[in-house]
Amino acid sequence: MKKSNKILFFNVLSTILMQGIAVFTAPVFSRLLGTSGYGVTSVYSTWVNIVAIAFTLSTFGTIVNARVEYSEEEQPKYQSSIMFLSLLAFLFCGAVVMLFSGPIGQLLRLNKLLLGMILLHGFGCFCLNFLNSKFVYEFKAGKNFALSMAITLTTLALSLLLVILFPEGQKHYGRILGMGSIYSLAGVLICVYILWKGKTGYNKEYWKLCLTLAIPVMVYSLSDVALGQSDRVMLQSMMGEAQVGLYGLAFNFGSIMFTIFGALNKSWVPFFFEDMKQGRRDALKKQALNFLELFTVLSVGFVLLAPEVYHVFASRDFWPGTNLIPIFVSSYYLNFLCTFPVNYEYYRKKTKVVAIVTISSALLNLLLNYLLIQRMGPAGAALATALSHSVQFVLHFGYCRFVLGKEDYPFGAGMWLKYLLVYGGFVVLVYLTPSGWLLRWGVGAAIGLWELWRIRKRKVLI
Repeated sequence: MKKSNKILFFNVLSTILMQGIAVFTAPVFSRLLGTSGYGVTSVYSTWVNIVAIAFTLSTFGTIVNARVEYSEEEQPKYQSSIMFLSLLAFLFCGAVVMLFSGPIGQLLRLNKLLLGMILLHGFGCFCLNFLNSKFVYEFKAGKNFALSMAITLTTLALSLLLVILFPEGQKHYGRILGMGSIYSLAGVLICVYILWKGKTGYNKEYWKLCLTLAIPVMVYSLSDVALGQSDRVMLQSMMGEAQVGLYGLAFNFGSIMFTIFGALNKSWVPFFFEDMKQGRRDALKKQALNFLELFTVLSVGFVLLAPEVYHVFASRDFWPGTNLIPIFVSSYYLNFLCTFPVNYEYYRKKTKVVAIVTISSALLNLLLNYLLIQRMGPAGAALATALSHSVQFVLHFGYCRFVLGKEDYPFGAGMWLKYLLVYGGFVVLVYLTPSGWLLRWGVGAAIGLWELWRIRKRKVLI
């Protein structure tokens, strides 16, 4: 196996393990928790994501930029310094939240125990993402995989034990404590490790670079959470926790594709930055076409097989969410298309533009959620997200193609338009053949075999 293929394989697998644990365990926990309990844990996870992003400044997103700006010897110092910055930001924000835990808890419908666990769990998620990014950009795929495997297995084991031990009606606390305690402990250990290795706290130069790049990225990430997960909070407020549970499980099932996309993209970004830096545009375009082809085939295959697989994946109580899955996957596919202009914007250090576009899309999503949830329920929330991602992609592509990159931007409309049309055609097929599982599975198998032949022919995944 080529070194690049080996690194890609283990980094993809590591990211799938870290980000996909909620998906892999959903069939078990949805049955143990029921629709309302699963709805509570879904909303809890949304707040954890917000803490992990906002209370830490998302400084790990600048690790890749530091590898361009500084020598190899300076990398541990830079990483230690920005970890210290994140720790200070988290302690300050966490203290404010706990000081006003009463009114905040009432507003968010969370007790003090859950608020405290959200804070610790969020910081743990940040630290794990920090170390995961460090290993990815340093091409330490083996360590990345070992870390992901350890966290996944221990979280699953403890969560199952606690859910079984907790009484009916409170089993969601077992799931929350199982996840939160492992991530919190891991976060503390990782934070100490990074600080000890770099032995650097405040550094004006490092902090200036970090804050210049990280704050727009943090705003972008928060807006992305609002774009992808505000629907759960609004559904809870407007329709109740049972509807959030139906929506959340279908969302988690569909997010298998988002997890795969995130893993592939995270592994591709270091090669993208290197090819752009070295001016290898032909190699970059070839990789991009391979990426487009692979993810389109995976997305098409997923939506073709999803209805029947979901009925095995979920108990009958959750089946009303089946028709939401193609809409979720369409959102992820549009998000995947965004990765080409967004990575280019990151390379050109236009993180403010990334943030502005994402904020605009998130605000549009909130408006559409309010309008469509009232009329269509969970389907309205899913459709609002897909429409917002469409606008997001158009804005990013238009900026890169006609303003920022002009002739320099390597990914023209002709590269992705045909794949988008093919994907859209298969989504229509799924809705036209709700009972035609034999046709859909046959087409999915044929497309899958064709893509395996293509991968074998080119001898690389991407």
